[in-house]
Amino acid sequence: MRPSDLVAMSLGNYTRARLRSALTTAGVAIGTALVVLLIALATGAEDNVRRSIFSIGDLRLVSVQPFQPGASGLSAVPRTITDDTVSQFKRIAHVEGVFRQFDAPLGTVVEGGEDATIRPQGIEPGAPVDRGDLIAGRHLAAGDRAVAIVPGNIARLIAPSAGGAVGKRVTMRIGGAVKLGSTRIGGSGTPRDYAVTVVGVFDEQASQTSMRIPLEDALAAGAENRGLTPDALRQGTGYSGVAIEADDSQNVADIVKAVQELGFSSFSLKQVVEQIDQGFGVFRGILAGIGGVALLVAAIGIANTMVMSVLERTREIGIMKAVGAAPGDIRTLFLAEAAYVGVFGGVLGLALGVGGGQLIERIIRNLNPRANPAPIFVVGPDLALGALALALVVALVAGFLPARRAMRMSALTALRYE
Repeated sequence: MRPSDLVAMSLGNYTRARLRSALTTAGVAIGTALVVLLIALATGAEDNVRRSIFSIGDLRLVSVQPFQPGASGLSAVPRTITDDTVSQFKRIAHVEGVFRQFDAPLGTVVEGGEDATIRPQGIEPGAPVDRGDLIAGRHLAAGDRAVAIVPGNIARLIAPSAGGAVGKRVTMRIGGAVKLGSTRIGGSGTPRDYAVTVVGVFDEQASQTSMRIPLEDALAAGAENRGLTPDALRQGTGYSGVAIEADDSQNVADIVKAVQELGFSSFSLKQVVEQIDQGFGVFRGILAGIGGVALLVAAIGIANTMVMSVLERTREIGIMKAVGAAPGDIRTLFLAEAAYVGVFGGVLGLALGVGGGQLIERIIRNLNPRANPAPIFVVGPDLALGALALALVVALVAGFLPARRAMRMSALTALRYE
């Protein structure tokens, strides 16, 4: 038989028992829609989490802390990050930049009519922490001394607007007692005042207490607070941390391993993203399994429909064989009928899944207008094509045994069937 004849006959047989075909197709559609909805929800959740992580920092960065690797809290063993250590970090393969950081003792800004607690953070020009969140002024530059970049909330204590604080000269008091919220901390050393000029303002969402100052100023203030020289502080206490920038995010894992082999604790957002990807992969698998149960039920319905179709058309099968139809033609005919169920059910299920996801997302946004504007349900081309392919495969697998039974049926027995 010609393929066109088989297609026409299978489509006619599919539409012959319309109610039964419609119910079977609806079962496939419901299973497909459930798979699309659940996986789209998992994909949207993963995209939102990844987007939040990307907003925190660069995936090429590795943060190094002055502790031995693998320990945390009270069990953390301190290590000293000196200039020699920094030189070792710079020699690690694929390292593009190494930026030192020193956190001076807590202090206050005593200008603006209201004291504000600050965490003076000494950084180098071009440091990752000083990128991208500037709302007024400029970043730190090479050779800067006695300058500061403050968060927006502190800038508005100094001047009516954040931009108005740029160029203002304020007093930064380091050491002594400070107040964090409702808690008063005794502080360290004798408080000393330092006059600094505000050269930039950054978004306070990054931090409401950090005050970015040149690394040398932070070292000098920390040394005076401890009664040391800056050089003695570098060698004795060492730096508070180091930010290492890789040439590519793919090389971050190798850098983390190299830093740990040198005996220092390290952390990167790249590791977090990889762990999230693994977790969401399992999550998607579980949700796909739940939707797969619905498709399994639909497959049983398809098999039942095809078995009934074979029984009802036994005499028709005998006549087809008697007039010369090959066994392969009989099998193809019944598999084509099952394929129609899969194709129509898959298309309908995909439409239901996409439409249902958009409806649910609209309801959620109406209930919470301040929700993240990013999509909650994400249906990409891979998910759409995968859902259609899955529905077709389920239908063909379910229709295989009935089609095989029809193919192997004896023509004489089929003609004698009543």
